[in-house]
Amino acid sequence: MSQFAFDVARRAQQKAIRRRRAKTVLPRQCVPRLSAQQQRGRAAEQRAARYLTAQGVQILAQNLHTRLGEIDLLAWHHHTLLFIEVRSRRSSRFGGAIASVDRNKQEKLIRAAQYLLNTLPTQLALPACPPCRFDVVAIQGETITWIRHAFVSE
Repeated sequence: MSQFAFDVARRAQQKAIRRRRAKTVLPRQCVPRLSAQQQRGRAAEQRAARYLTAQGVQILAQNLHTRLGEIDLLAWHHHTLLFIEVRSRRSSRFGGAIASVDRNKQEKLIRAAQYLLNTLPTQLALPACPPCRFDVVAIQGETITWIRHAFVSE
């Protein structure tokens, strides 16, 4: 093999190594940023989690994403697994925070919870199928309302 062919192969190899290394480091501008609405939603979830913790609820997870939907808070309280939806509204126009959990949202939460129940007991070391319930935490201005047994799955 000639020296020229060796040099060409070596440069191609070094170029491939640089390309691979460049892919592994994310540039700063690629870090996902939250919109103002998403930031308000995360703040409301944090506020609800603090409120529930003060009420004796153990928060197991936040923002559980499934292909069927998202569960805002997963909690444990008095031997019951809680699927908690957090809703926040600035004003009571259009029904407020509580009214925003309509039948479509309830069905979506039920499907996401059923999907999670297939894997959660083993991941969280829970009993095989613990009793479950759906709660809603509504934040309206400075008022926090915890609605236990907000709806049931049929």
